[in-house]
Amino acid sequence: MASRPLSQKFLISTLVVAGLYLIILGAQRFYEHYQVKQIALEFVSALETGNQAQIRALLTPEKADLAEKLKQDSQNSTAPLDCRILDVKLDGDAAQVRIQIQKEGYAIKPDIHLLKSQTGVWKVSSISQAKVDPLWYDQEDRKYREQLIKEGVPPEEVQGRVLAKELARSLHTTVEGSSAAPVNP
Repeated sequence: MASRPLSQKFLISTLVVAGLYLIILGAQRFYEHYQVKQIALEFVSALETGNQAQIRALLTPEKADLAEKLKQDSQNSTAPLDCRILDVKLDGDAAQVRIQIQKEGYAIKPDIHLLKSQTGVWKVSSISQAKVDPLWYDQEDRKYREQLIKEGVPPEEVQGRVLAKELARSLHTTVEGSSAAPVNP
């Protein structure tokens, strides 16, 4: 059996150690992706059921007080919720999970931002891009229009009220009452 020179043995050993390091690093990254996805899905599930204890446990300590404010009207609905992960971005101790949530024909695509605590546990720090599906607004406008027509409101005023409601929505305000009084800007 031929013996290899010391430099060749060192090179092979170095390559084996480097390969093992890369495998472990890849496995760690894969596991963190998995953890972040699971936390995001658990958070959406807790929001759907209104489980305040679970919501509080998944939020960062600074945001834990928000658990009581996250009551959803949709919790009373029996329609199934479909949730799927669209994208996961990891950046050190921060992560962003983009998900799509569908319920009763409407969809939203919020970004759930997570931070890794000092103990290595991922916690939800914020949610962004959680905008209402425009189809839901269309349906609400249609219902409002039908309600006004049933009340006998003239067609021109119906259109004006619906447009006022759409404008108020786009300006992030509300339309109070239905009086025809002039409005001061």
